[in-house]
Amino acid sequence: MKPSQVDKIQLLPEHIIDQIKAGEVIERPSTLIKEILENAIDAGSSKIELAIKNNGLDLISIIDNGKGINAQDLPLAFCRHATSKIARFEDIYSLHSYGFRGEALASIASISKLSCESITLKTKGIMKIEGGETLIHQEDVNSNLPSGTKLFIKDLFYNTPVRMKFIQSKTSEKNHIKKIINSFLLNYPQVEFHIKFDDDTKEIYPKREQLFQRIKDTVFPNKEINFLENSSTYDGVNCKVILTQESTRGNAHKSHFLFINQRYIQDIQLHKIILNTAGHLWPEGETGHYFCFLEIPSDEIDVNIHPNKTVVKIFKAPKVYSVVSGTIKAILNKQIAKTDLVPGKNFSSPAEVQSFDFENVNSGLKDIGYKKVDFGNQDAVESYFTDLHNENKEFKTEESNKIHKIGSFGLYSFNEKVFIISLSRLLEKITMNHLSREDLKDSIVPLLVSRPLKFNRKIKSTTIEFLNTLGFETDFLSQETLVIRTFPKCIQSLPYLKIVEYICNENISKLNDLNLETLKLETFLNENQINSLLKELGEFNLSQMGLLKELNEGHLASIYGK
Repeated sequence: MKPSQVDKIQLLPEHIIDQIKAGEVIERPSTLIKEILENAIDAGSSKIELAIKNNGLDLISIIDNGKGINAQDLPLAFCRHATSKIARFEDIYSLHSYGFRGEALASIASISKLSCESITLKTKGIMKIEGGETLIHQEDVNSNLPSGTKLFIKDLFYNTPVRMKFIQSKTSEKNHIKKIINSFLLNYPQVEFHIKFDDDTKEIYPKREQLFQRIKDTVFPNKEINFLENSSTYDGVNCKVILTQESTRGNAHKSHFLFINQRYIQDIQLHKIILNTAGHLWPEGETGHYFCFLEIPSDEIDVNIHPNKTVVKIFKAPKVYSVVSGTIKAILNKQIAKTDLVPGKNFSSPAEVQSFDFENVNSGLKDIGYKKVDFGNQDAVESYFTDLHNENKEFKTEESNKIHKIGSFGLYSFNEKVFIISLSRLLEKITMNHLSREDLKDSIVPLLVSRPLKFNRKIKSTTIEFLNTLGFETDFLSQETLVIRTFPKCIQSLPYLKIVEYICNENISKLNDLNLETLKLETFLNENQINSLLKELGEFNLSQMGLLKELNEGHLASIYGK
């Protein structure tokens, strides 16, 4: 159907203007939630209740205890370009609040069925709007009711169905919503939040005095996480960075949050600087979590370059980049001062293992971490050479699981004992145990960037069905190219893409046909990744699996155990 044509230029009706504007400001339910949460924060709320049904398409409700909107001003709140934040153009560059252009509520009202009740110390106002048309506006005197605002938004995009084409899968939309909600939880630990999705149990986040506690509540519930923190200030720019020592492979399960002047911001350049600078903290091929809070003078940034205000322009960007990278480098330097590198023995073949003196494995190692020496610091260099020539300094083994990867097997040290372990059998056992779990599909992780895998032949439908039962959501780009959308969380520490390639190449359709030992998974993992797997299993489980055997003087156990 061709669009209707007009012969002359004419002004658009207000309701069409509102709907066009809504397409810019309200791209998806998550951007709507961002706007109304900003309004609640600007109102000085100390408690916010948010309820969401069907990812916001059916209902989004928010109740806050802020100062409310005067009943007489309430209709203006839903008009375009009506705001209490700016009076002149220069005010745009000295903002210390969120919504200021007065577009969000007007856009929301034009594409939904909205009702609002707002109470101030003196008045109570009620409004009901459908598709931009005001149906009810009531003004009453407040009868000793607490101030606050209740906003109920139903049937989002009901009169602009074309917008539904841009809505992604339920999992993707929910992830976007959670990301926005988490950004407010992290930014305002002093505010109490109640969050409810559909018929799930309401999640309550009490106000916290410590940011670390709110981070744990929000991102790492019921997990022990080690945080590294540093703050710095230079020329009006304040920077606070929090990193986690824990790291994982892939990107789907990362928590990366960047805030500028308490706004959640998406800035690719700053994101890359943070990851590249902090990369030395994490094992190769892995990244951890970061939380970066920047305070920049309001006249040195422009938050008006994007309708959603998640992108800002920084006028003195090099200065900000330097402050961020310097803050992170200080964290790394502190960590280097606490942690000593242990120069270990590198074996190139099983023959070298047999000739190695295991009894004196701890006697010749010196506590010299040359890779972590700042050679630009004269004191550090002198200390390094002092340690280098100190013949009496010995290394003491920590009471923790450590492995030295040697081809398809490894040396495993624990409690002053040395064991040998078959890495190929270990990883096969771990992988098979995970893939055979009954709750495998209960925890699925979406890939933010889908991974295409190309094959030389057509993949059987039974193989695709088998992948689906394992928790891999797949799509075809062609008959030979498969795209992986999700994977089971329990194997996120393993090279799951190589496992998928193996299953497709062999056209495997059931678990019993898997023989992952031949895949040599250990070649795709480094020592740190294997160490983390060993830590989960423990010495007892390894012995029970027949994979661990102690090495005695003059005796080399069978590589493959009993």
